[in-house]
Amino acid sequence: MLTWVLRLRRMTAEPDNTVYEDADLEAIILRYPLLDADGRSPSDEDWTPTYDIHAAAADVWEEKAAQVAVDFDFAADGANFHRSQVHIQYLALVRYHRMRRAAKSMTLVAWPKETNTSSMPWIGNLPEPED
Repeated sequence: MLTWVLRLRRMTAEPDNTVYEDADLEAIILRYPLLDADGRSPSDEDWTPTYDIHAAAADVWEEKAAQVAVDFDFAADGANFHRSQVHIQYLALVRYHRMRRAAKSMTLVAWPKETNTSSMPWIGNLPEPED
């Protein structure tokens, strides 16, 4: 797990434990398990730990963006300070990592289940048969 934490530190510009402890980053990484290279799921005994590191990085950048969201631009002594640019850049990194996270799919289930009492299937656009 240390390799994953170190990689996440590099991806999020968090070189030391001053803001995020290793345990904090590990907890974020553990939110995003993936199928391993052999297609095994995390519930399988033989699963090789594999995680969506980009999804984890996006979460960290999102937290960092929240920390600087209240920063504002100001001018003093003839100089302009654009502190809001930090927030904009952090959000750009959130988007960057969200675009690179692992693709997901889901199965849609119709609910409530359709019940057809007639022998003929119902198709909404077809005219009804004349009796």
